[in-house]
This record gives sequence, C-alpha cells and structure tokens, in this order.
Amino acid sequence: MIFHRQRTPRQRLLRLLTALPFLAWGLGGHAQTRIHMYADEPLLWRDMVAHVEDGVVRLGADWRGDIVFTLHGGRQGDEVALFQGFSTSALDVLYTVRDGQLCVGDSHFSDAILYTVDNDQIFQGDSTFPLDVVYTLRKEAPTVMASGHASGRAPVWGLYRKGSRSWSDRVALFEGTPTAAELLALLLASGWL
Repeated sequence: MIFHRQRTPRQRLLRLLTALPFLAWGLGGHAQTRIHMYADEPLLWRDMVAHVEDGVVRLGADWRGDIVFTLHGGRQGDEVALFQGFSTSALDVLYTVRDGQLCVGDSHFSDAILYTVDNDQIFQGDSTFPLDVVYTLRKEAPTVMASGHASGRAPVWGLYRKGSRSWSDRVALFEGTPTAAELLALLLASGWL
C-alpha cells in the first residue's frame, strides 16, 4: 500500500498556479480557432478547400497553402477587416464585415454592402428579403469519416443554395462554427461569392 503525504495549502496553491497557464491555453483562444471548409463529404483532410486559423485564411488544408486574407478584428461580431494576403496594412483592406454585412474596403455607405449575414442566411446586398437569399447555413448531423469515426471534434455545418434543404443543393461543409467574417472570407477565398 502506498501512502501519500498530505500537501500543505501552500504546496496546493503552487501546484494550481503551475497548472493554470496550461488550463488557460486549453480553454482559451486555442480551443476553437480553426474552421475547415470542404466541398463535400467525407470530411477528408486532403479534400479541404480552405481553412481559417488564427485569423489567416488559406487555400487547402496545409499551413503552406496560399494566404488569401488576414482577418483582423473582434471575434464576437465586432468590425472585422479582411486584408489582402498576409498583411494588416490599412492600404490592403479589401473588405470589412460590420454588423454581419460585407462592405467593399472600409466604406460605411449602404451601396458598398455586398452581402448580409442574418439568421444563418447570406443575402445579396443590404437586404434580408427572402428572394435575396444566396445561401443558407444548416447544422448537420455528425458524419462518418473515412477512418470510421464520427466527426465529434467540432460541429459540422452545411451551406445550401438559396433556402434549399435538399442535399443535392449543398455547396460546402464547414467543420467548426464560423463567425460571419470567417464564413464570408472562406466563401470569397474559394470563389463561391
């Protein structure tokens, strides 16, 4: 039988303080910072169209993929700027996502709004009218991957044409829950917007 000695309150505190940085890293920003975009099932790494990781939008699955955009701004829906390539220079702002609306450059005029994201739908221009729906985002059931295990790491979302619910109108799948800026950036990078 192994006997454990009692730790003093000071030893317990030091042990806790030592573990806190690792706990913060695991629960903090590292927990969900990568969104994968696939053209279809199965969600195979090699078939990834594009991904967002730590605000950088790249084509393909690899960290060596072409950098299309750099996102800079708030993760909780604040204003997010989409910069061309790997840049955060004010001269390289291509788009701005403000209140779920994709605007050309840094414009605040309503005629510069290209798309609006509202209630898991993407609308053309500054509209939320049902006839202006371009895509609809729907939560998907966990899919079985090629290796035989369910994709339980992150939620899977399907992107459908217009307001369709038909699997034949599904355009893309997202592994992870994208913000409006990440969703629009991935669609622009892949040429689907």
